[in-house]
Amino acid sequence: MTFTLVAARLVTAATWLATAATWLVTAATWLVTAAAAAAPYDAAYVTESIPSFVELNAPVAVSVTMRNTGSATWLRAEGDVFLATQRPQDNYYWCIQDNPHGMYSGNRVLLPYDVAPGAEVTFAFFVKPLSCGFAADAPFRFRMLSQTYGTFGEETPDPGTTVSTAADFVSQQAPSIAPAGARIPVTVAFRNTTLAPWTPADGYALASAGPAGNTTWGTASVPLSTDVAPGAVATFSFVIDVPATPAKYNFQWQMSRGANAPFGAVSPATAIDVVTPGPANYQGLWWAAPAGSEAGWGIQLAHQDDTIFATWFTYDANGNALWLSMTAQRNVTGQFAGQYTGALVRTTGPAFDIAVFPPNQVRSVTVGSGALAFDDSGGGTFAYTLNGVSRTKSIVRQAFALLPTCTFALFDDPALAYNYQDLWWASPAGSQSGWGVSLAHQRDIVFATWFTYDHDGSPLWLSFTAPKQADGSYAGTLYRTTGPPASAQPFDPARVAATNVGTASLAFTDGNAGTFTWSFAGVTRSTPITRQIFVSPGTVCQ
Repeated sequence: MTFTLVAARLVTAATWLATAATWLVTAATWLVTAAAAAAPYDAAYVTESIPSFVELNAPVAVSVTMRNTGSATWLRAEGDVFLATQRPQDNYYWCIQDNPHGMYSGNRVLLPYDVAPGAEVTFAFFVKPLSCGFAADAPFRFRMLSQTYGTFGEETPDPGTTVSTAADFVSQQAPSIAPAGARIPVTVAFRNTTLAPWTPADGYALASAGPAGNTTWGTASVPLSTDVAPGAVATFSFVIDVPATPAKYNFQWQMSRGANAPFGAVSPATAIDVVTPGPANYQGLWWAAPAGSEAGWGIQLAHQDDTIFATWFTYDANGNALWLSMTAQRNVTGQFAGQYTGALVRTTGPAFDIAVFPPNQVRSVTVGSGALAFDDSGGGTFAYTLNGVSRTKSIVRQAFALLPTCTFALFDDPALAYNYQDLWWASPAGSQSGWGVSLAHQRDIVFATWFTYDHDGSPLWLSFTAPKQADGSYAGTLYRTTGPPASAQPFDPARVAATNVGTASLAFTDGNAGTFTWSFAGVTRSTPITRQIFVSPGTVCQ
């Protein structure tokens, strides 16, 4: 009985093995049949590489990897199989670069080598969005394409890449004419149109362009000083060294990330006419030398051609603010050749807060004489006789930032200037003759001295230091100052006291038109102002 059971089991096992063998034969047959039935051309997506942000009209390296899942080998030699743009098919939006093969340059990528069934191929290429002139938006999607069988296989997924300009030009401020060898502040601004902040740590900078890398203006790169968020504006304020040789030079800039990596829009090409420097010009704010030794008084010079209009702000015998003026002509010959000499004048007039200033009430009287002499080292002397007392002061320019270069008759229209250093008065010119505001403008700071009159008609000066504001105006605190009399010898700056008496601001519509607004002694006024040009076309500082 046991033998019979074992034999039966052996027969069952043999039957099972025979069935399994039959199944294996059937499966093999199915596989052969399936293989024979596989499509000659088929493809599966494997991977792709493209940045999340791509700049318009700028080349960027990308790659797409596909697998040949068909039964036919993809042959490069025949030029029959391509990677083609989709949605719509064969669009030129991505403008495929360096892939010349007839009509398909720009919208297809040529197979780099033969690809057998089951093998993978990576298409590494460059795209340059919109540079082929295809304006319609198209996603970064591809599919294999046979000229015989059409498109086949899987389509690549959309990576969601953003395409935009990386930097938009906003503004550029530079002179159209400049004297050779000068150092001049300029400003260039670009907007961050990427999706990520620009940071100094990542090497973002302003780079010279036209051509790139040139040092025509003393530098080829200006580093970013602070982070700039997406959508924000990066403003670069820097100083250029004007070439020493007169000629026309191109002024043009572009954003850059590290050395030799410019991107985004380029600022407009601006031709700056570099001209031979004119005669020495002394326009600006001067004080006692050495600098700071007699802080508290100074002399503002408006220098046009051979004439200097000087406004000396000092103190009377009682320590009250006093200003005197002098129209000084340059002596060509004689004992004082090269010096600027004239009469010192004391002026009285209507009070600062009068509603309508009547210039016919201004009175002037000569109270002495003065002489200005300058040397080649940048210094000079101010010699004067006032009320019978004579003094000679060594003077030097008062520098609180970069001193500008001033040139008489640099160009005919002072409205083109963007440095406001000069003597200004009410607009229209001459309408309120008798008072003025003298400006010393260095980089983004204006030091202003307002020459006016007190309620008793006596000369009064007030001053304010005005940094540039976000809206382009200049504003600061208005001070009234007392100190030692002009005759003091020596002048003790410790006795100078400045009292906060209000606020003042300056806003300019161009280089020859502005508004002077002040609040003082409970009164607020706004007055249109213009440059006081006494020798046409005036002096421009840069």
